[in-house]
Amino acid sequence: MAFQTDTKYVGRQGNIIAYERLGDYLIRTVPKQAANSIRTAAAFGKAASRAKTLRGLLRPVISNPKDKQMQNRLTAAMRLFLAESRDMVDTPQNSLAGFRFNPDLALADCLLFPIDISDYEGGQISVGIPAIRPIEAIAAPAGTENVRLTMMAAAFHPEDGGHLAGEPQVVVIPYTDSMQDPVNLQLDCAAEPGSMLVIAASVDFLSVNQGVEQLSRAAAEIITTIPIS
Repeated sequence: MAFQTDTKYVGRQGNIIAYERLGDYLIRTVPKQAANSIRTAAAFGKAASRAKTLRGLLRPVISNPKDKQMQNRLTAAMRLFLAESRDMVDTPQNSLAGFRFNPDLALADCLLFPIDISDYEGGQISVGIPAIRPIEAIAAPAGTENVRLTMMAAAFHPEDGGHLAGEPQVVVIPYTDSMQDPVNLQLDCAAEPGSMLVIAASVDFLSVNQGVEQLSRAAAEIITTIPIS
């Protein structure tokens, strides 16, 4: 803090504040904590905006996109991702990869088989599901008749906010002891350079109770991310 000797200026220039207190005209700098708070608020706002965009893009695989706790967790993960994003070209694993929209259950807890995801090429991602015996390869609740696997790709640009989403692809697997043929899916998403491509999936269990089909969603998560250079 310093006194103004020849002026009575009140206002702000950059990080310098001139003000009057008890008849004295003083000068001080903006506290460092205030500057840090401004940066923190800006980072949070950007993360919240990008997280909201991503929730909208991935709505087909999120059972309850309005869940406040999930929204807060995704914003926190997005904030960490944005802090990491300078290096994302060479490091596809980041704070978004593996994010669970349902924190209590991982996709791997339900699907006991590997999902093969190819490299991004020509605006498409190939997803391979191996031949399985569902009753052995899927952990499903009693009464399940079919398992529905939904997968999709979406992309967002960390800086300019550009985004797009491909169409969700759905595979319905009869929950039986019979061997099922392998399945290959093509996920479309022509992402622009600098974007992060997000591959997400959810698994639903379909049962029939007194002639009425019932659906329960067990797990939904971001399986992996692919930086687009």
